[in-house]
Amino acid sequence: MKLSVCIVTYERPAFLERCLRSLDAGLDPSAQVVVVDASAEDRGDLVRSIRSDAVFVHAPHLAGWMTRSRNEALRHVRGDIVTFLDDDVVLRPGWEAALLAAFADPTVAAVAGRTCNGLPGEERYEPPVGRVLPDGRLTDGFASLQDGLVDIDHGIGANMSFRRSVLAELGGFRDDYPGTALREDTDVFLRVRALGGRAVFAPDAAVDHLPAPHVRGARFDTRYKLYGRRNHMVLLARDGGLGSAQLRRWVGGQFAAVGRSHGLAAKAKRLGVTVVGVAWGAGAAARQAKWHPLPPRREDALGRELRAALRADVAAEADGVRQVRRGTDEEGDA
Repeated sequence: MKLSVCIVTYERPAFLERCLRSLDAGLDPSAQVVVVDASAEDRGDLVRSIRSDAVFVHAPHLAGWMTRSRNEALRHVRGDIVTFLDDDVVLRPGWEAALLAAFADPTVAAVAGRTCNGLPGEERYEPPVGRVLPDGRLTDGFASLQDGLVDIDHGIGANMSFRRSVLAELGGFRDDYPGTALREDTDVFLRVRALGGRAVFAPDAAVDHLPAPHVRGARFDTRYKLYGRRNHMVLLARDGGLGSAQLRRWVGGQFAAVGRSHGLAAKAKRLGVTVVGVAWGAGAAARQAKWHPLPPRREDALGRELRAALRADVAAEADGVRQVRRGTDEEGDA
C-alpha cells in the first residue's frame, strides 16, 4: 500500500518545520508528503529543503478554512491510503507500520491514530473510545492505550487516515464547518460509517501533539465554544436529520448543563453562550440539513470534481498494469 501524508498549515512555520522533520525521519522514502499552506508567505523552499519531493501548494485564499485546505490536498494525493496530520504533531516510532497494519484488514476504511497530549493519566480512559452517545455527546479517548484495534464511530483530525477509494466515494470532506472547523473530522468519519465502512482506533499509530497557539483566539475561549455548539448542531442534523431525537436530547443537555455551573456569573455566561450557540446552530442546520439524514456522498460540483481526481490515477495505474501485461504476453507469444 502506498501512503500519502497531508499537512495543512497556516502561519505556523516553526511547527510546520518540526512536523516535516519528524515525517522525513519517520516515513518510508516512498511515502508521499503533501503540504497545503494558507499562509501569506510562500514557504515552499522551507518544505522542499526538508523533503525535496514534497508537493507544496501555496493557497493563501484558503486562510481560515482548514477543511477546504484538506480538499485541496486531495487534488494531489497519489497513495492508496491518505493521512491527515496536524502541523503541530510529531510521529512516534512505528507510526507508519502500525497504520498500514490496521489497513491490512480489508474491512477497515478509516483509522484514527493515538494522539498524545502529554497530560497526566491520559493513557487511561474508561468510556468507550470515539463513540456518538444516544444524547448526541461524543466520547474521546484518543490519547488512551487500548489493547489492539478498537471499533469507533468517529476519529480525531490531528491523526486520521482513510482509504483513498472511500474518500473518492464520499467526494471529499464537507468543507462548510467554519471558524475552528470543529466537527469536520467527526463528520467525515460518520459519513464513512454511513457508507458501510469500518472505522477503528489504532493506538500504536501514535503521534505526540505539541499544541501550537491558535492564530486567532485560544482553544476553549468563547469563540471556540460558540463555533463548537453551532457546528455540533449541524453535524447531528446532517447525520440524523433535523427530526432526530438525538439532536433534541443534545440541545436539552446543553441547557441542563447551565444549572450545573458553579456560581451565578458562571451560570449567566454559560447560558449566554448556549443560547447564542444553539440559536446559531439551529439556523445553520435549517439551511444545511433536512428532516432526514443527508446522504454521505457529496454530489455538488466540488464533490464530483474531487471524486474524479481521486479516481483518475487509480484508473491510470490500472491501464499501465494492463499495458505492461499486454507487452509481456506479446513477448511470450513471440
